Amino acid sequence: MASKFSHKLPEEHLYEGILFFGFSPPETLDAVKDFQVRDDDVFIVTYPKAGTTWLQEIVWLIMHDGDFLCAAKDPVYFRCPFLEFKDDVLHEVGLDLSNTMPSPRVIKSHLPVKLMPRQLFQNNKGKILLLFRNPKDICVSYYHFYRSSSSLGNFNGTFHEFLHMFVEGHVDHGSWFDFTRSWWSKRHEANVYILFYEDMKRDLKQCIIRLCEFLNKPLSENLVDKIVEHSSFESMNMNPMTNHLDVYSINSKISPQLRKGIVGDWKSHFTVGQNEIFDKIYEKEMGDVNIPFLYELE
Repeated sequence: MASKFSHKLPEEHLYEGILFFGFSPPETLDAVKDFQVRDDDVFIVTYPKAGTTWLQEIVWLIMHDGDFLCAAKDPVYFRCPFLEFKDDVLHEVGLDLSNTMPSPRVIKSHLPVKLMPRQLFQNNKGKILLLFRNPKDICVSYYHFYRSSSSLGNFNGTFHEFLHMFVEGHVDHGSWFDFTRSWWSKRHEANVYILFYEDMKRDLKQCIIRLCEFLNKPLSENLVDKIVEHSSFESMNMNPMTNHLDVYSINSKISPQLRKGIVGDWKSHFTVGQNEIFDKIYEKEMGDVNIPFLYELE
């Protein structure tokens, strides 16, 4: 059946009913399910544009005892590979990078529960960090990323058009609603820890302290303070190892990878009518799933 949306992802395809672009081909998604998980693995799982790069940098530093020298030499996407991502141009394959990395590995994914490595749930191997962000800010951030990314087809439509694509799951990695419901159901698992982007913006130090506790990686207060300073939005935006300015598919002149990093930017994009429509769709899709999202900070 032809899509009612005019925008097409490069080499887009459906995999188990979920839309993906060409950098997550079916054979890679098949292989992810059989990925061999190690006991000390840490998986960072987010929907796209939820603050993934931010959490990657923080968790990698925690798991590697604040190795700022290494963090200054190697881009975060090499230190913390994107599990389902395959790039034949750069010969950068998330699975291959992950398989050859020494422990402890920090691995990123945007996949819903049903497409993740089976071993994660068969014997609770590894730890899973779930980062949630309010969906209105995610939608706005994703819109700007779609505009700037050739991998996603350099979207040139309006925000109104993209909003319809977003709520109907016609974006890379599919429906935010489906992804969020699937992972929220795992929140009581012993190896799962949930963070909220808005809490990180409000009190990053406390979030890092709690992360250290969950990861069984006690760090000195001095080192925690250094990680907080290193991972501020301003610092990461200026850091060539985290700002993705070297990524050939992202046109930072249109919109940089790290754009604003604020809570409540959705209010500068949503009209009153669009906000009302989104709220009705959210209520219909999420039902009695009560997730305490914050849409602005006091």
